Amino acid sequence: MGEIALTASRAPRSMARPLIGMLALLAAVIAVAVAIGATHVSWRAFIDGDAIARAIILRIRLPRVIVGALIGATLAVSGVTFQTLLRNPLADPFILGVSGGAACGAAIASAFGFARIPGLLPIIAFAGAIGATTAVFLLARRRGRTDPTRLLLSGLVLNALFSALILIVFALAPDNNISAALRWMIGTLAGSTWSDALMLAILFTIATLALVYIANDLRLLAFGEDDARARGVDVERVKLIGFGAASIVTGAAVAVAGIIGFIGLLVPHLIRLIWRLDFRFLLPLCALGGAVLIVASDLVSRVIIAPVELPVGAFTALLGVPFFLSLLRRER
Repeated sequence: MGEIALTASRAPRSMARPLIGMLALLAAVIAVAVAIGATHVSWRAFIDGDAIARAIILRIRLPRVIVGALIGATLAVSGVTFQTLLRNPLADPFILGVSGGAACGAAIASAFGFARIPGLLPIIAFAGAIGATTAVFLLARRRGRTDPTRLLLSGLVLNALFSALILIVFALAPDNNISAALRWMIGTLAGSTWSDALMLAILFTIATLALVYIANDLRLLAFGEDDARARGVDVERVKLIGFGAASIVTGAAVAVAGIIGFIGLLVPHLIRLIWRLDFRFLLPLCALGGAVLIVASDLVSRVIIAPVELPVGAFTALLGVPFFLSLLRRER
């Protein structure tokens, strides 16, 4: 028992190196992503006050990179939260239907012109994410408890429903609105603004504080619901807070950039491969890892066949699908 307590007391100290390393990696990736693009812009020109360099960096690239980092952090934190709540390594905002619900709401709003009303699109995307989460919860309830397997299957079924609804919307929408609606299906950071970054930062901070508040309960929940209840954890309350926080920030991410899948699946597993830590320590590392992965993926998608820009959602899917299949094989 004393050995366990000693290990726990040393854990925060052992976090210093990984956190500093991930922060340094994120800073390096951001610096490269801001400088490289269709037009090369040097940081020296920016520091020297070059007007063109300042305009490109401050108005176009830096907002895009910051938004990408926040979206990566958001999706990775949501992913590790869902995996911990469900005790399922395949759980992910995309797979559980949360991203699909947000994208469905955003696509409908864009297709019929509601996106022109300032501030309405994020609200509709949030509503779609919360609606999807509520539906998944209701479908997964069994004898007063939430069954993890039923919840995962419900998410997969709802994803199919949302895809069908989006296709119907495309068929009914005016031609001039279809391209705007398509944005929410492909996942792209193009057109990101400082206001997007501010909204994401505020919601991400609120959701993270909520998850930190229940972090110890989530750590206990990872050992099983019955064991957590025996230790005094209100399991259903923890699930409600965890799913609510993760769903809100997922809705915000989709409202800004559309569906960017598999980040919530990839990052927690990659972090666990390097550092086997409980939820309290996985949270900040996953946030930094998600930020690094999205910024790097967006950079590659911009320059790999420049001047054509690939949607970052397609690039992350190319990374995530093989990883997902390998996890399925491992679970057999």
